Amino acid sequence: MAKIGFIINSLFACGGEERVVSLIASELSKYHDITIYTYESRRLEGGKRNDYYLSEQIRVEEVAGPREPFFRHGIKVLYNLTGMSVGKISQYLLKNAFYPEEHLNEWVKRINDEQYDLMIAVSGANAILLGYIADRIKAKCISWEHSSFEGYFDPKTGYYRNRMEVYRSCAAKLGARVVLNWDIAHKYAVRLGLETVVIPNPKSFSSKEKADMDAKCFVTCGRVEREKGYDDLVEAFALFHEKNREWKLLIIGGGSMEQRLHGLIQERNLSEYVSITGYTHEVKENLLKGSVFMMTSRWEGFPMTVTEALEMGLAVIAYDIPALEPLVTDGIEGKIVPAFRRDKLVEAMEEIAASPDMRRKMSENALAKAQTLRPEEVVRQWLALIGDVLAW
Repeated sequence: MAKIGFIINSLFACGGEERVVSLIASELSKYHDITIYTYESRRLEGGKRNDYYLSEQIRVEEVAGPREPFFRHGIKVLYNLTGMSVGKISQYLLKNAFYPEEHLNEWVKRINDEQYDLMIAVSGANAILLGYIADRIKAKCISWEHSSFEGYFDPKTGYYRNRMEVYRSCAAKLGARVVLNWDIAHKYAVRLGLETVVIPNPKSFSSKEKADMDAKCFVTCGRVEREKGYDDLVEAFALFHEKNREWKLLIIGGGSMEQRLHGLIQERNLSEYVSITGYTHEVKENLLKGSVFMMTSRWEGFPMTVTEALEMGLAVIAYDIPALEPLVTDGIEGKIVPAFRRDKLVEAMEEIAASPDMRRKMSENALAKAQTLRPEEVVRQWLALIGDVLAW
């Protein structure tokens, strides 16, 4: 039995990353001693708990982020607004703002004092953290990335834009890097020169209750942020609504774009037809209100919400982004339309809305696909990887 520590920004908020980490860590706790360290930077999104099962065998430790005096806060704000630059001075300022030396020292002491065999960094910020201290800790290290390549490195909106080389050099120091699909793996190899291991996410829950294909409601689920494309979805629904007055749209989630979306809904006179739940723990209950799941994300690593939609037997309409390839086949579990073509999105909505028989057939196929996403197989891959890394 190995002693393993996870580092995640938040464990208790309502999100796909939190769901899958809770699931995989709980399964791994049957074989290893697991501790999860969480900054809880997103606690207010969902309260200090979630509805995802977490094994009682797991120890959860809340840790403080780095101190943020005015200067460091100012650098972070400047970076978020402008991306700053790739120059040496900018990179020095960014390292000092996001990873000050006293914070790195805290992690070195914590990991070595606890005598961990392995540390797993959940997502890029924590991968960079472990990379900075990899030569000062005794534990082996793995990064587990939950976003697409574009989500991290898009030059305008990527979480780590203008820090690609920093990420590359830090990730290269780790024992392994886990990504969620082959598209991401290929881009890491070509753009970063990094080998990766592809381990997909499993479905996060099983449900005896299934969606009613007679329900005239589109549903979607996720953080209400720009990358989810909900503004595009509302505009598409407005066009669809011109000829289809009986259908509604339910957006399950909350986030920084929530007020902007409410404004757009009012502008399009859709207040009676489109609703946003805000942050909620009642994901399954809300999914059951629909018959068709919508995915309009601009990028995804591995959309857990789609796996949940498949488990509920929802037909899926989605933009054609690489993350959807292993989950939904056009005409089988749903409709895949050219990415960011709103007109094609509306056509797919009209076609599925007009045919209850099509929805029922796609629902049957969705349920069959969900059976291929059982956690047992994914955990087997994780156990094999952990064994390999610890043996090096």
